[in-house]
Amino acid sequence: MRPAASTNPWFPTRQPNPNARLRVFCFPFAGGGASVYNGWGSSLPAGVELVSVQLPGRERRIMEAPFRQIPPLLDALEPVLAPLLDKPFVFFGYSMGTRVALALTQRWQSRGAPLPLGMVVAAAGAPHRARESRDDLNDAAFIELLRKYEGTPAEVFAHKELLDMVMPMLRADFSIADSVLPALPVRCPITAFGSHTDSHVPMPELERWSELTTSDFRSRHFPGTHFFLRTAREQLLAALREELVRWCPEVGP
Repeated sequence: MRPAASTNPWFPTRQPNPNARLRVFCFPFAGGGASVYNGWGSSLPAGVELVSVQLPGRERRIMEAPFRQIPPLLDALEPVLAPLLDKPFVFFGYSMGTRVALALTQRWQSRGAPLPLGMVVAAAGAPHRARESRDDLNDAAFIELLRKYEGTPAEVFAHKELLDMVMPMLRADFSIADSVLPALPVRCPITAFGSHTDSHVPMPELERWSELTTSDFRSRHFPGTHFFLRTAREQLLAALREELVRWCPEVGP
Protein backbone atom coordinates (compact mmCIF):
# COMPACT_ATOMS: atom_id res chain seq x y z
CA MET A 1 0.00 0.00 0.00
CA ARG A 2 1.30 3.45 -0.92
CA PRO A 3 1.95 5.67 2.14
CA ALA A 4 -0.55 8.47 2.66
CA ALA A 5 0.38 11.92 1.41
CA SER A 6 1.46 14.46 3.99
CA THR A 7 -1.13 16.57 5.81
CA ASN A 8 1.54 18.90 7.22
CA PRO A 9 0.96 22.37 5.70
CA TRP A 10 4.73 22.86 5.43
CA PHE A 11 5.08 19.76 3.22
CA PRO A 12 1.71 19.41 1.43
CA THR A 13 2.97 17.36 -1.53
CA ARG A 14 5.25 15.00 0.38
CA GLN A 15 4.87 11.29 -0.41
CA PRO A 16 6.64 9.42 2.41
CA ASN A 17 9.08 6.81 1.13
CA PRO A 18 9.90 4.30 3.89
CA ASN A 19 12.72 2.89 1.76
CA ALA A 20 14.38 6.24 1.17
CA ARG A 21 18.08 6.51 1.91
CA LEU A 22 18.11 10.28 1.40
CA ARG A 23 15.70 13.20 1.70
CA VAL A 24 15.96 16.27 -0.52
CA PHE A 25 14.39 19.41 0.92
CA CYS A 26 13.45 21.91 -1.80
CA PHE A 27 13.00 25.60 -1.06
CA PRO A 28 11.16 27.74 -3.66
CA PHE A 29 11.92 31.00 -5.41
CA ALA A 30 10.19 34.28 -4.46
CA GLY A 31 6.47 33.91 -5.02
CA GLY A 32 6.79 30.16 -5.56
CA GLY A 33 5.06 27.40 -3.65
CA ALA A 34 5.60 23.71 -3.06
CA SER A 35 3.92 22.89 -6.37
CA VAL A 36 6.87 24.24 -8.39
CA TYR A 37 8.60 20.92 -7.64
CA ASN A 38 5.66 18.71 -8.62
CA GLY A 39 6.80 15.70 -10.60
CA TRP A 40 10.46 16.01 -9.61
CA GLY A 41 10.40 12.98 -7.32
CA SER A 42 9.74 10.55 -10.16
CA SER A 43 12.85 11.81 -11.97
CA LEU A 44 15.16 11.15 -9.02
CA PRO A 45 16.67 7.84 -7.88
CA ALA A 46 14.30 5.42 -6.14
CA GLY A 47 16.14 5.85 -2.85
CA VAL A 48 15.36 9.60 -2.69
CA GLU A 49 12.37 11.19 -0.99
CA LEU A 50 11.61 14.69 -2.23
CA VAL A 51 10.24 17.12 0.37
CA SER A 52 9.04 20.39 -1.13
CA VAL A 53 8.70 23.13 1.48
CA GLN A 54 5.57 25.29 1.50
CA LEU A 55 6.15 28.68 3.09
CA PRO A 56 3.23 30.72 4.51
CA GLY A 57 1.49 33.20 2.24
CA ARG A 58 1.07 31.12 -0.93
CA GLU A 59 -1.05 28.36 -2.46
CA ARG A 60 -3.01 26.62 0.32
CA ARG A 61 -1.35 28.89 2.90
CA ILE A 62 -2.28 32.11 1.12
CA MET A 63 -4.24 33.43 4.11
CA GLU A 64 -1.21 33.16 6.41
CA ALA A 65 1.15 36.08 6.88
CA PRO A 66 4.43 35.61 4.99
CA PHE A 67 7.79 35.98 6.67
CA ARG A 68 9.84 39.05 5.79
CA GLN A 69 13.04 38.07 7.60
CA ILE A 70 15.05 34.87 7.68
CA PRO A 71 15.57 34.35 11.46
CA PRO A 72 11.85 34.09 12.38
CA LEU A 73 11.28 31.91 9.33
CA LEU A 74 13.98 29.52 10.51
CA ASP A 75 12.53 29.54 14.03
CA ALA A 76 9.20 28.35 12.61
CA LEU A 77 10.70 25.92 10.13
CA GLU A 78 13.15 24.08 12.38
CA PRO A 79 10.57 22.28 14.58
CA VAL A 80 8.69 20.91 11.56
CA LEU A 81 11.88 19.79 9.85
CA ALA A 82 13.23 18.05 12.95
CA PRO A 83 11.21 14.80 12.62
CA LEU A 84 12.41 14.40 9.02
CA LEU A 85 16.11 14.63 9.84
CA ASP A 86 16.35 10.97 10.83
CA LYS A 87 17.92 10.20 7.44
CA PRO A 88 20.73 11.83 5.48
CA PHE A 89 19.51 14.89 3.62
CA VAL A 90 20.37 17.42 0.93
CA PHE A 91 19.13 20.98 0.43
CA PHE A 92 18.02 22.37 -2.92
CA GLY A 93 17.25 26.08 -3.11
CA TYR A 94 16.16 28.12 -6.10
CA SER A 95 16.77 31.89 -6.11
CA MET A 96 15.26 33.10 -2.79
CA GLY A 97 15.29 29.50 -1.55
CA THR A 98 19.09 29.46 -1.58
CA ARG A 99 19.08 31.98 1.28
CA VAL A 100 16.88 29.75 3.41
CA ALA A 101 19.02 26.68 2.68
CA LEU A 102 22.29 28.41 3.51
CA ALA A 103 20.95 30.17 6.61
CA LEU A 104 19.70 26.86 8.02
CA THR A 105 23.03 25.20 7.33
CA GLN A 106 25.01 28.02 8.92
CA ARG A 107 22.75 27.95 11.98
CA TRP A 108 23.08 24.19 12.40
CA GLN A 109 26.83 24.27 11.88
CA SER A 110 27.18 26.85 14.66
CA ARG A 111 25.35 24.44 17.00
CA GLY A 112 27.30 21.38 15.95
CA ALA A 113 24.14 19.81 14.51
CA PRO A 114 24.13 17.43 11.52
CA LEU A 115 24.51 19.18 8.17
CA PRO A 116 23.21 18.31 4.72
CA LEU A 117 25.38 15.98 2.68
CA GLY A 118 25.45 18.79 0.14
CA MET A 119 23.59 21.84 -1.12
CA VAL A 120 22.47 22.66 -4.64
CA VAL A 121 21.91 26.40 -5.02
CA ALA A 122 20.33 27.61 -8.24
CA ALA A 123 19.70 30.96 -9.94
CA ALA A 124 21.17 33.09 -7.14
CA GLY A 125 24.29 35.04 -6.46
CA ALA A 126 26.27 34.33 -3.32
CA PRO A 127 24.30 35.83 -0.38
CA HIS A 128 27.25 37.16 1.58
CA ARG A 129 27.63 39.86 -1.06
CA ALA A 130 25.82 43.14 -0.32
CA ARG A 131 23.11 44.03 -2.79
CA GLU A 132 20.64 46.85 -3.18
CA SER A 133 17.44 46.31 -1.23
CA ARG A 134 14.19 46.56 -3.16
CA ASP A 135 12.01 47.24 -0.11
CA ASP A 136 11.65 50.91 -0.96
CA LEU A 137 10.31 50.45 -4.50
CA ASN A 138 6.85 51.86 -5.01
CA ASP A 139 4.17 49.52 -6.34
CA ALA A 140 4.62 50.53 -9.97
CA ALA A 141 8.38 49.99 -9.86
CA PHE A 142 7.97 46.70 -8.01
CA ILE A 143 5.47 45.42 -10.57
CA GLU A 144 7.88 46.34 -13.36
CA LEU A 145 10.60 44.41 -11.53
CA LEU A 146 8.32 41.37 -11.38
CA ARG A 147 7.72 41.59 -15.11
CA LYS A 148 11.46 41.62 -15.77
CA TYR A 149 11.91 38.40 -13.82
CA GLU A 150 9.30 36.71 -16.04
CA GLY A 151 8.25 34.42 -13.21
CA THR A 152 4.81 35.83 -12.37
CA PRO A 153 1.94 34.48 -14.53
CA ALA A 154 0.44 37.02 -16.91
CA GLU A 155 -3.04 36.52 -15.44
CA VAL A 156 -1.80 37.93 -12.11
CA PHE A 157 -0.94 41.25 -13.78
CA ALA A 158 -4.25 41.19 -15.68
CA HIS A 159 -6.41 41.06 -12.53
CA LYS A 160 -5.88 43.84 -10.00
CA GLU A 161 -7.65 41.96 -7.21
CA LEU A 162 -5.35 38.97 -7.66
CA LEU A 163 -2.27 41.18 -7.88
CA ASP A 164 -3.29 43.03 -4.70
CA MET A 165 -3.71 39.68 -2.94
CA VAL A 166 -0.22 38.38 -3.76
CA MET A 167 1.75 41.63 -3.54
CA PRO A 168 2.39 41.43 0.24
CA MET A 169 3.76 37.91 -0.15
CA LEU A 170 5.94 38.87 -3.12
CA ARG A 171 7.34 41.90 -1.31
CA ALA A 172 8.06 39.77 1.76
CA ASP A 173 9.82 37.18 -0.38
CA PHE A 174 11.97 39.80 -2.06
CA SER A 175 12.99 41.06 1.38
CA ILE A 176 14.24 37.56 2.15
CA ALA A 177 15.86 37.28 -1.27
CA ASP A 178 17.76 40.52 -0.63
CA SER A 179 19.04 39.35 2.77
CA VAL A 180 22.80 39.42 3.23
CA LEU A 181 24.08 36.39 5.13
CA PRO A 182 27.36 36.05 7.02
CA ALA A 183 30.47 35.14 5.05
CA LEU A 184 30.61 31.93 7.07
CA PRO A 185 31.71 28.91 5.00
CA VAL A 186 29.90 25.65 5.69
CA ARG A 187 31.54 22.24 5.79
CA CYS A 188 29.23 20.59 3.25
CA PRO A 189 29.86 20.71 -0.52
CA ILE A 190 28.00 23.23 -2.66
CA THR A 191 27.01 22.92 -6.30
CA ALA A 192 25.73 26.09 -7.98
CA PHE A 193 23.36 25.89 -10.95
CA GLY A 194 23.13 28.91 -13.21
CA SER A 195 22.73 30.22 -16.74
CA HIS A 196 25.03 32.43 -18.76
CA THR A 197 21.93 34.26 -20.03
CA ASP A 198 20.37 34.95 -16.62
CA SER A 199 20.60 38.74 -16.49
CA HIS A 200 19.72 38.77 -12.78
CA VAL A 201 22.62 36.54 -11.70
CA PRO A 202 25.90 37.36 -13.46
CA MET A 203 28.20 34.37 -13.66
CA PRO A 204 30.88 35.90 -11.37
CA GLU A 205 28.25 36.24 -8.64
CA LEU A 206 27.21 32.61 -9.06
CA GLU A 207 30.82 31.46 -8.82
CA ARG A 208 31.30 33.30 -5.52
CA TRP A 209 29.34 30.54 -3.80
CA SER A 210 32.74 28.84 -3.78
CA GLU A 211 33.67 31.21 -0.92
CA LEU A 212 30.92 29.72 1.26
CA THR A 213 32.16 26.14 1.54
CA THR A 214 35.30 24.56 2.96
CA SER A 215 34.43 21.43 0.99
CA ASP A 216 33.99 20.74 -2.71
CA PHE A 217 32.47 23.39 -5.00
CA ARG A 218 31.13 22.90 -8.51
CA SER A 219 29.08 25.01 -10.88
CA ARG A 220 26.87 23.76 -13.68
CA HIS A 221 25.29 25.83 -16.42
CA PHE A 222 21.99 25.48 -18.26
CA PRO A 223 20.23 27.12 -21.21
CA GLY A 224 17.59 29.71 -20.48
CA THR A 225 17.17 32.83 -18.37
CA HIS A 226 16.37 33.17 -14.66
CA PHE A 227 13.70 30.47 -14.62
CA PHE A 228 15.71 27.77 -16.35
CA LEU A 229 14.14 25.25 -13.95
CA ARG A 230 11.16 25.47 -16.33
CA THR A 231 12.88 25.75 -19.69
CA ALA A 232 15.74 23.32 -18.95
CA ARG A 233 13.88 21.04 -16.56
CA GLU A 234 15.21 17.72 -17.87
CA GLN A 235 18.82 18.91 -17.95
CA LEU A 236 18.49 20.33 -14.44
CA LEU A 237 17.00 17.13 -13.05
CA ALA A 238 19.69 15.02 -14.71
CA ALA A 239 22.35 17.21 -13.10
CA LEU A 240 20.60 17.02 -9.73
CA ARG A 241 20.50 13.22 -9.96
CA GLU A 242 24.23 13.16 -10.57
CA GLU A 243 24.92 15.34 -7.53
CA LEU A 244 22.70 13.22 -5.28
CA VAL A 245 24.36 9.98 -6.35
CA ARG A 246 27.78 11.57 -5.90
CA TRP A 247 26.97 12.64 -2.34
CA CYS A 248 24.95 9.52 -1.42
CA PRO A 249 25.72 6.52 -3.66
CA GLU A 250 23.31 4.38 -1.60
CA VAL A 251 20.30 5.97 -3.32
CA GLY A 252 20.97 3.96 -6.48
CA PRO A 253 21.17 5.12 -10.10
